[in-house]
Amino acid sequence: MPRKPTETRKTGEEYRFKIDAYSPAKIPMLRLAEYMHALAEILGEPAQVHFRRIERGSTVIVHAIEHEAVPKVSERVARVRQGDGPSEALRAYRTANRLLREDNAVGTLRRGRVILPFPGREESQEEFPVVRQHGFLDGVVTGVKGSDQTAHITLQAEDQQISGCYTNRQIAKSIGRFLWEPVRLFGVGRWKRDFEGVWTLLGFKVDSFEPLDDAPLSEALADLRRVPAEWDDGAYAELGVIRHGGSGDGGR
Repeated sequence: MPRKPTETRKTGEEYRFKIDAYSPAKIPMLRLAEYMHALAEILGEPAQVHFRRIERGSTVIVHAIEHEAVPKVSERVARVRQGDGPSEALRAYRTANRLLREDNAVGTLRRGRVILPFPGREESQEEFPVVRQHGFLDGVVTGVKGSDQTAHITLQAEDQQISGCYTNRQIAKSIGRFLWEPVRLFGVGRWKRDFEGVWTLLGFKVDSFEPLDDAPLSEALADLRRVPAEWDDGAYAELGVIRHGGSGDGGR
């Protein structure tokens, strides 16, 4: 009897992401997972992109793209290279570059040839001058300490710990009375911006402060409703100007 023909499955194409810093035996598993997560975000199509193996030599992550997804992945990678890809893909590309810089490495994504370079350690980082600016910081006072004439203050703002705040003993003593309570610190801050646009507080000299009311929003709204006020047509028109811009007289 004639042999029954077997169905040929279209397996798509293999892509290779090369990291020149590690051998497969030396790369930490957590670091490998970080690279693979960023790579998956860059490629997209998560249900049709599959890990295959790690090749010897430098660490080369080999992954297969199912046939139907190849055009979509190819277009997405090309857009990332041009700088106009989806926001999550561009963010993942920056993450992969940061990992490579930290590992003193460069990387390449290949599909036969290089289709997406990762400059890593060779990427020039734009230097931005330190910015000094008057402003304020809000947070809950979590610490006031210091053994000399300068006292240091720490704040908790949501899930972020803010350090680098300092002032004289007199102001610090007053702030210390509000330990574990919300305050607003006024002063001059020194800020630095990295090449990814993230701002870091280098230091904040506190000149004054004020305690903040930690009453819930419902109480604040109730207090506002108790304030006597008269709303006429002019007030509503003024609100429209504030919201949409322009003048209150129809632009005349």
